[in-house]
Amino acid sequence: MATQSNRLVAANTERSFRACPAQDMRHVALSLNSRRIQAGAVSLDAAELRRALESQELTLHYQPKLTVGGSTMVAGVEALVRWNHPQLGLLLPGQFLPLAETAGLLTEITDFTITEAIQQHALWRDNGIDLSVAVNLAPALVRDEGFPDRLISSLRQFDVPPTRLTLDVKEMDGLSDRALCLEAFTRLRAAGIGLALDDYGSGLSSITELYRMPFTEVKIDGALIADASRDGNAGIVMRAIVRLAHELFMVVTAEGVETEMHLDRVIFSECDFVQGTLLCGPRPPADVERFLADVAIRAGSANPSIGNRHMLTARRDRAAATQKM
Repeated sequence: MATQSNRLVAANTERSFRACPAQDMRHVALSLNSRRIQAGAVSLDAAELRRALESQELTLHYQPKLTVGGSTMVAGVEALVRWNHPQLGLLLPGQFLPLAETAGLLTEITDFTITEAIQQHALWRDNGIDLSVAVNLAPALVRDEGFPDRLISSLRQFDVPPTRLTLDVKEMDGLSDRALCLEAFTRLRAAGIGLALDDYGSGLSSITELYRMPFTEVKIDGALIADASRDGNAGIVMRAIVRLAHELFMVVTAEGVETEMHLDRVIFSECDFVQGTLLCGPRPPADVERFLADVAIRAGSANPSIGNRHMLTARRDRAAATQKM
């Protein structure tokens, strides 16, 4: 009976934690040479994207990140940019960021995203919600010598401690000047800002990146997690990555967790944090607040940062039992 009850709680929790209703995923064809995107019957070009920046059509959605060990809590969020297009509706990053890159607007969009995320953190903090915020870092900003100073100035403007911000760096194949990267990353770390090596385990991952760069976190790519959930060798690699990161005093976040099998593998591998649509997809700030309130009620706590213990605790126990067999 206890097993059946746990499954019922997990099923109800999963339905509650699902992402917001799926967006209308129109066919998108990229024509990078003309700096133009064809989305449905509407043509997007660099001028339109620039206007979107100026007219505040860009907005941020936030995906919660939950702790895995001990009491499950909502520890932070990842800020993800969206474009509220007047004709097409909500566009996802993959539908306009390639255009932004070829049009030279990626730095401006990243600056916008970071500033908005810092402001949102301050707003939540003033309302009793303390969540760390992660933002994707455009490679071009690594080469921008003025970026660290602008970032620190923005943090001071909104009285946000640098330790509450993490910059996610995609795997380093797009950053050829390692000496420049090390200098920029060292300046950011000296200021107290966290650095996460994002999408680790996808593409050509390099172990040297883990110990040569001052990263504080490793984010394991969802593709590796999916492989590890059904392939024993991939599971061994995933556990090795987690152990190596912990030996280097980094925390580990599992991204792209979409199924219960993925979550079981994350718990078995002893990751520190978990993120994915199984638990909660990206959503606007107001919906994040409702999510926090909902999981706090389910956990029987008044703290809005407390997550749902039932689902992850049951899986932790099951993973521990499996490991002993």
